[in-house]
Amino acid sequence: MIMGGFFIFLLRWSGPVDAPWSLTSGVLKETMAPLTGALTWAMGKVQGSLDALSSWGRNQAENEQLKRQVAELQAKIIQMEEYRQENLRLKQLLAYKEATASKWQLKVAPVVARSPSNWFSTLTIGLGATDGVRKDQVVLTPAGVVGRIIQVFPKTSEVLLLLDREGAVGAMVQSSRLLGVVEASPDYRGYLQMIHLAHDAPIQENDIVLTSGLGGIFPKGLPIGRVVKVMLEPDGLMKRAIIEPAVDFNRLEEVLVITQILKGAGDADDSLDPYGGSQPYPGSHRPTSLPSSRR
Repeated sequence: MIMGGFFIFLLRWSGPVDAPWSLTSGVLKETMAPLTGALTWAMGKVQGSLDALSSWGRNQAENEQLKRQVAELQAKIIQMEEYRQENLRLKQLLAYKEATASKWQLKVAPVVARSPSNWFSTLTIGLGATDGVRKDQVVLTPAGVVGRIIQVFPKTSEVLLLLDREGAVGAMVQSSRLLGVVEASPDYRGYLQMIHLAHDAPIQENDIVLTSGLGGIFPKGLPIGRVVKVMLEPDGLMKRAIIEPAVDFNRLEEVLVITQILKGAGDADDSLDPYGGSQPYPGSHRPTSLPSSRR
């Protein structure tokens, strides 16, 4: 590069009319032409590489910035979807609360904890004694009965689910008004059973089972579930009905607590089909058939 610079200097200052210098200039031009071209090409390549390297650095920085923006937007989309679903659930809870305002006072409670070891036994809600919650108050959703309060703390309460063996409730078949007791099924996990039924009792598949109001805790007419199977007991004298709950206990996020039953309104509307309607409450499900294998 130094030599090339020197020769270029000589070329620039060689006189066009001075014979010796003109001759020297011509010789130098002829001699240095390939070298000058090579140097020009090399310098162009170096400059291009430097420009490319600078551009690559800028592109990398812009790419990282765009990745961060995409991640932030995805997080916002997920959060917005959560807000949308929560808003839908709360709107339906509010609609049910307003529809039953003449019967009882309801409070919305979030489900704040569940133990994997007793998933079908209890759950913890985010309302307690300071919110007016008391022991044996009924917990439900617009789909049906969830359970009852068994322990109250200042800010939280523990709910015993219908799916627990201690969560038995007085029940009746909606169509025939047949009375019985519903408890957790020992054979089919996540299902209930109506027990102590005579072998000729009027109950069949797809019958709706409601609370009977007997026992003094659960109001009459709250949906419990739908009969999916009727089985004779081994002695042949009695039978039991397997019931799929109206509430999907695996998807509970908010529940309602009956904090006060109004005078003269101890019964729910037992004419309602808990599986009817075009927009069932999130957390409910339409039962289809009982699994063939026992759980």
